[in-house]
Amino acid sequence: MSPRTRSGTVLALLFAGTAAQAADPDKIGPVTFTCDDGSAIEATFDNAPDPATVQLVRGEQTFTLPQAISASGARYLGDGIEFWNKGNDAMVDWQGQKFSCSTAR
Repeated sequence: MSPRTRSGTVLALLFAGTAAQAADPDKIGPVTFTCDDGSAIEATFDNAPDPATVQLVRGEQTFTLPQAISASGARYLGDGIEFWNKGNDAMVDWQGQKFSCSTAR
């Protein structure tokens, strides 16, 4: 199974039943991650392009990042941002600021 397919499957299982997924089976979200630095990140995953992408919204900033190679979970990288999520948790490096995030459980 390719990394793109594997991460798409993991995310689809995690967020099955969201309204966005019903409207477009390649998109998952938006999903809100609450971070230990007090911020929130809204993530919308799109498995249609190759490579897959995630759109991240944090405050007034919006970035769309392509998926990068990952041994585990789904990793997205670009614009000085690394967003690496596995299940309900994410590790984030937002332009030099590192923090952890998770979805509501």
